[in-house]
Amino acid sequence: MFHNYYRLKIEGKDVKRFIKQLYNMHIYLEQIEFVKKSVYIKVDSENYEKIKKIKTIYKIEIVKLYGPNRLKDIIYRYNIFFIAIIIGLFILNILSNVLFYIEIDTDNEEIYHLVEHELERNGIKKYSFIKPYRERKKIIDKIVSDNKEDLEWMEIERFGVKYVVRVEERIIKKEKDKCEPRNLVAKKEGLIMSISSSSGEIKKAINDYVKKGDVIVSGVITKNEDEKNRVCSIGKVYAETWYQITVEVPYNYKEIIYTKEKKKNLSLTIFNKRYHLFKDYDEFIIKEKALKNNVLPLKISFEENQKIINIDHIYTSEELDLKALEVAREKLEMLLGKEDEILLEKKLKTNAKDSTIEVVIFFKVKEDITSYQKIPEKEEDKEEKH
Repeated sequence: MFHNYYRLKIEGKDVKRFIKQLYNMHIYLEQIEFVKKSVYIKVDSENYEKIKKIKTIYKIEIVKLYGPNRLKDIIYRYNIFFIAIIIGLFILNILSNVLFYIEIDTDNEEIYHLVEHELERNGIKKYSFIKPYRERKKIIDKIVSDNKEDLEWMEIERFGVKYVVRVEERIIKKEKDKCEPRNLVAKKEGLIMSISSSSGEIKKAINDYVKKGDVIVSGVITKNEDEKNRVCSIGKVYAETWYQITVEVPYNYKEIIYTKEKKKNLSLTIFNKRYHLFKDYDEFIIKEKALKNNVLPLKISFEENQKIINIDHIYTSEELDLKALEVAREKLEMLLGKEDEILLEKKLKTNAKDSTIEVVIFFKVKEDITSYQKIPEKEEDKEEKH
């Protein structure tokens, strides 16, 4: 069973005399703490009632409640807040089960309108109540079954008050396009490092320098300088290529570190004005799980406030070089393929500015330079077609 306790602050001249008086009246004190001309005591509800009946010149003040009375006090002081939460939860519970948005994920306009019509025919439309998963599954099976020639697969996924409808169109697979005669050419200049080819006649060698458009593997097969056949060249060529990347790096480094120190809170947001049940702290960043609706300007949030530490660091010259190299490498990797490889990196020059430093970095790369070029038809072939 829970008991009510009171922490009292008693002020006045010679408070020790008043404490002796309480002992003489057989009033039991749980705790006593003397602070200058005041004393703090803790008593249960029975002894508190006895103290209330004493006529005295001492100032007696309740500073804290324990037990059920503390909960009653919180409810009394924040009654409007709790009533608003209850009303808000009730409204949100209703509105959270109403469908406000339907998104059909397809680029085919005919399929879009077909699915939209079928959904509406089966009771899924704006401002209708959200259907449970089993009912949605039955509707999906029915729509796909009724439209076998157009739909391969369909899914309805719920995100709050929104449905995302994903569909896959039934498409008859076409035969792969026949590979026409072509040359394998360099898509950019470089020094050839490796050539692999399963079709065509290789025209270049390792360590050959090539420019953009140079034929590396020809689709024209010759013998004794006479053309014997035309094929679709297939292969892959890697070459040494070169890049010069320019980056700017700030002199100072800023970062936010999230600590493990956390606090929990409850808030009500109305028209972008946030009200907290407990004290909020500016040095904490808010993470929240919110109950909200896109129609009403009302949100109830169960918050977890996490303490953050702001770091503001000034780079040394060595750190600036490393940071510039890191940024330049990231910038270069966006231009390269997955199988390309950086072979060498070297700082060429730096240029100091007001708040940043400009760094130019040279890179040597092993890069796939494979590209293809269609072989023009021979004049006699054109004449035969006509």
